[in-house]
Amino acid sequence: MTIEQTDQGILIKTTAPVNMKAVQKIIDYFSVMEIVSRNQGTEEQAGELSNEVDKKWWQENKHRFLK
Repeated sequence: MTIEQTDQGILIKTTAPVNMKAVQKIIDYFSVMEIVSRNQGTEEQAGELSNEVDKKWWQENKHRFLK
């Protein structure tokens, strides 16, 4: 396996067969890390956003749990 950093990104090459689901999980993790590194919000703003998302999710999904 080789890993190379270029101006355009990081290139990972492997000759061995790999589990593509595991590779996708790693890519997803790096995507989250990239987004987090650009975060300009405060912890308080993150908490408020989390509460808004939770409320919206509950409104859209509560029928699945309350019958």
